[in-house]
Amino acid sequence: MCAKLTESMKSLRKALSIICSFSPNELELSVNDLACKVGLPRSTAYRIVSCLTEFGFLEKNPVAGTYTVGPELYAQGSLYLSNASILNAADPVMKVLNELTAEAVSVGILDKKNVILIMKEESKYTFRLTTHIGSNLPAYASAIGKALLSELSDSEIGRLIPAETLQAVTPKTIITKTELKRDLEEIRRTKISVDREGGYEGVESVASVIRDIHGKATAAMSIPVPIFRMNEVYRERLITLVKMGASFVSYRLGYRDSHNPIHDIEEIRSWWKDNKQRLAN
Repeated sequence: MCAKLTESMKSLRKALSIICSFSPNELELSVNDLACKVGLPRSTAYRIVSCLTEFGFLEKNPVAGTYTVGPELYAQGSLYLSNASILNAADPVMKVLNELTAEAVSVGILDKKNVILIMKEESKYTFRLTTHIGSNLPAYASAIGKALLSELSDSEIGRLIPAETLQAVTPKTIITKTELKRDLEEIRRTKISVDREGGYEGVESVASVIRDIHGKATAAMSIPVPIFRMNEVYRERLITLVKMGASFVSYRLGYRDSHNPIHDIEEIRSWWKDNKQRLAN
């Protein structure tokens, strides 16, 4: 097992070395160029280059027989830049929502049919849901995932989730695409996604999408809460809060929302304080 792992690591290093051989001064390289740069036999370099080309990380010039960086590598790089922007825009907003509620606050992105957690502020309560950055769930079993799925067309959802039957994550996960579509219609109407124990038993989450400068939903923000702390009044407060939080992150990314504009973090603080006082009276 260790020997196989070592060989796999060596192969991965070779492939990454080939990708890293390209630079602004050397945008187009032949197999011979790459073999020399990485110090590999030409036959080995050719096999690796062929595999990278098959997956779109490199692209072959059919006339010259040389290779350039491919569209898949560009897409992954763009995803990194997008995430980096989201990290910067979302971090201070998440910290304020966490400060106001003491609840966990998460941001996730859609990766094909799964949702991946890319940011999280931990709950300040002793009893809390423990997840980690990079954890993933089927999108249909997550408030973040369903918020992002609601932005897709029926045909796009059909390609991502072709089967009618969905695999349950918990006893309360929706288990058919028909149910999922009903949920998504409601999310499109209300602009809020709610998941009650679909991804984690004993946890209810509310989520709202984060939009980039072009209005595209690139991520979603959620507040997950143990169900024993949740009630109708608290849920409605969190729904408004997560909408405001996601709206402000979107604003920081350059999106201008005419329906629910939040331009300053103090607007969120003031709303939470005023709402809390109103409920106390």
